[in-house]
Amino acid sequence: MCLNITSVCGKSRNPGQDIADMKELEKYLRTAEITEVEIDKYEGRTAPWGVMLNDGEISRQGIFKYIDRSRPALLPDSYHYEIAAYEVSKLLEYPVVPPVVEREVRDTMGSLQLLLVGCFSLIQQERRGLQPIEPQKFSDSLSELAVFESLIFCERESEDVYIQESDWKVCRVDFSEAFAPEVTLLTGIQITRCSKTLFHNLQRLEASDIKAALHSHLNDEEVDALLKRKNLIIDKINSLIQEKGEDSVIF
Repeated sequence: MCLNITSVCGKSRNPGQDIADMKELEKYLRTAEITEVEIDKYEGRTAPWGVMLNDGEISRQGIFKYIDRSRPALLPDSYHYEIAAYEVSKLLEYPVVPPVVEREVRDTMGSLQLLLVGCFSLIQQERRGLQPIEPQKFSDSLSELAVFESLIFCERESEDVYIQESDWKVCRVDFSEAFAPEVTLLTGIQITRCSKTLFHNLQRLEASDIKAALHSHLNDEEVDALLKRKNLIIDKINSLIQEKGEDSVIF
């Protein structure tokens, strides 16, 4: 899956404009007419539906997930976690997740997300040996993504990371198993570097803002664990700065 909206995913020179664009796309997802639904379009554990949208001017594709096994289910997998990840990205002014909203499709509630086009997956980049336009900038984007993934506690699969063909901006999808109530950092992803903007926004992120944004999608235990992970990440980055120097850690 990939989305031809280059200002939405990845680090931008103008995060404020990114957020404004995302809000416009949210409005589109909520209000555009659904012209076609393909129930058997995609495979996978959640078997999402393909959705065609048209607001009278623009046609776009979306992907609809409806599975809702929220915790304390034995095998948690819920569209609510997709929306929660997007809400956290907005709170951090870190537009790495394609816009997604809650919407009813064919009498079924779920998450409706814009389908990504004009990009390729991280696993394709690795297999084909594609080289980024700016290697350090691309590496920093993945480092920044690791901070976000640790915060929402979502292991990275190569097929979940997408790269814009035009400028190598990074997008991240598939969070339906995120937000486990673990008060620890991910072991499979190491935090090594972080942008100054994301680190600042993480530090200023208030518990009240997180709870207000996520109360409809996460339970209290999941929110509390996220808040504790936020502090662990801040401590980790500060420790790296003390060990290696700010210039080696913050970009």
